[in-house]
Amino acid sequence: MKKFFALLLVFVMALSVLAACGKTDEGSQAASDVSQAETSKTDPNAQWKDSAGNWVPKQPVKDMSGKTFTIIVKGGTGTYQSDDFTTDGTLYGDILNTAVNDRNNKVEEIYKIELNVVKSATINEDIQQDLDASAGDYDAIMPNMTALSRFASEENLYDLTKIKDFDVNAPWYDKNATEAFSIGNAVYFTTGDLTILSKVNAPSILFNKEMQNDYHLPNLYDLVREKKWTFDKMIDLGKQVASVTNEDPFQNTYGMLTSYGDAMVMFGASGEKVVDKDENDMPMLKFGSTERSLGIAQKVLKTLEEGDNWLVFAQDPAFSADVWVLSLKIFSEGHALFRPSYFSATTKLRKQSDITFGILPHPLMDDTQTEYVSYSGTGETAGIAIPISAKDPEFSAYMIDAYSAWAKNYVTHAYYDVILYQRDARDNESEEMLDIIFSNIVYDMGECFNFGKIKETFYNLARDRSSDITSAYQSIQGVLESDVQELRETFEK
Repeated sequence: MKKFFALLLVFVMALSVLAACGKTDEGSQAASDVSQAETSKTDPNAQWKDSAGNWVPKQPVKDMSGKTFTIIVKGGTGTYQSDDFTTDGTLYGDILNTAVNDRNNKVEEIYKIELNVVKSATINEDIQQDLDASAGDYDAIMPNMTALSRFASEENLYDLTKIKDFDVNAPWYDKNATEAFSIGNAVYFTTGDLTILSKVNAPSILFNKEMQNDYHLPNLYDLVREKKWTFDKMIDLGKQVASVTNEDPFQNTYGMLTSYGDAMVMFGASGEKVVDKDENDMPMLKFGSTERSLGIAQKVLKTLEEGDNWLVFAQDPAFSADVWVLSLKIFSEGHALFRPSYFSATTKLRKQSDITFGILPHPLMDDTQTEYVSYSGTGETAGIAIPISAKDPEFSAYMIDAYSAWAKNYVTHAYYDVILYQRDARDNESEEMLDIIFSNIVYDMGECFNFGKIKETFYNLARDRSSDITSAYQSIQGVLESDVQELRETFEK
C-alpha cells in the first residue's frame, strides 16, 4: 500500500509540473507556488525533493571538476563489511551492487566529482594513523559507531552542526541516532541512508512458521497487532515446543536459539537504556537509577539462566563448528521456534534454506510498555563522521550530503523495498512487521560508548548463566558513573 501511495505522489507531482509548463511566466510562477504549497501539505518532506520526487540536498549544485572525494569504509571479509560504495559485494548480490553503482554514477554526473573509496580491514588503525600525522588523507570516515564514539571522546571529529549549510536533520540521517549520540547539542557522528548496515543490524525475532502450525500456536502476527506479543508470551511458547534430550543439537527441538549478546538487546527492547540525556543534552546514567531497569535486566538474565531445557546459545561450548554458521543451520533445518536475529541472517536464510519463516519485532516487556522497540547495537553498524584531519570540512559535509541523499533514492530503496520486502520476507505479514521494526530503531549512548564495560557485563552474565545483576552493577557502578562524568567534562569545556 505504501508503495502505491509513493507512486501516486510522484504521478501527482509530475502532473503539476506539466500543467505549469503551458502557462505564461506569471501564470507559471503562480501555478508553481500553488503546486509547491499543495505538495508540502501532502508530503512533509517536499522541501527535500525535486520535481521528479527524488531526494536531493538543499544546497545548490556545485561543479566539483578536478576534485576527489575520499572516504574510508569497513573492508575485509565477513558479513559486516561496507557494501555501500563499492560494487564487489556478494551477500546481497547484483541488486545492491547495481544500486550502489547507479548512485555513484549519478553523483558523479551531477557534481563532476571523482570518488575514491578506501576499503580497509584495519579501518580504525588507519584512521588513527591519519589523525596522528594530520595527514588529511580522508574527507570522511565510516567505521562502526563504537569506534566513532572513541574518536569523538578524544575530540578528533568535527561537530557537524557547526559546518556551514550542513543540516544533520535532513531525512537521510537517522534522527534517533543523531539524538542518541549528540553531546551538548553537538553532533560528531551519526548514521543513516549512507549505509545499509543501519538497517541490516536492526534486531528482530525470526520464527519457524511450520512449527507454529504443527504445535497449534496462536497467530503471532495477531499478537503483535494486539500488543499481546510480550516477553513472557515468547518464553511460554518456546517452552511449549521444546524437547531437549540429546547432546547433538540436531536431535533436539529448541524453543529459542539465542546468543550471549542477545541479553542486552532484550533488555533494551523494554525501552530501558544505560544512558539518557539531561535538559542540556548531556549524558546522565540511567541504568540502576530505577527499580525497573535492574528488575528487567534480572528478569532477562534469569530467563536465560534457567533455559537448559528449552533454549540453546549459539556459543555453547559443546558446539565445535563456527558458532554463527551452526546457529543458522540449526534454525534453517527446523530445530528452533525462535531465533533473535539481525537482517543479515534473514538474507542468508533466503539463500541457504527453503524453511518457511516469519519476522517479528522484539516483544514488549511488561504492561507499562506501549510500543515495540528495536534496540540496535553499534559494534557492527557503520556511522559517518568528518575527522579533524580533513583538509576541507565544508567540502566533506557537502559531499556526504550528496551521497546520502542519492543513497536514499537508490541504495536504501534496493535494500529495503527490493531485497527485504520483495525477496527475503516470505509472507505479506512480515512486511508489516518490518515497518514496525524499522519505525522505532533506538540507540543507546551507554551501549555505544560502553561506559563501565556494560556490554561485557551483560555478555558475561549470560555466558555464566548468572542473573546476579545487582552484584555486577555494584561492582561497576563507580566506573559507570566516572565514565559518564568524564565525557560530560570533556564537552563542557
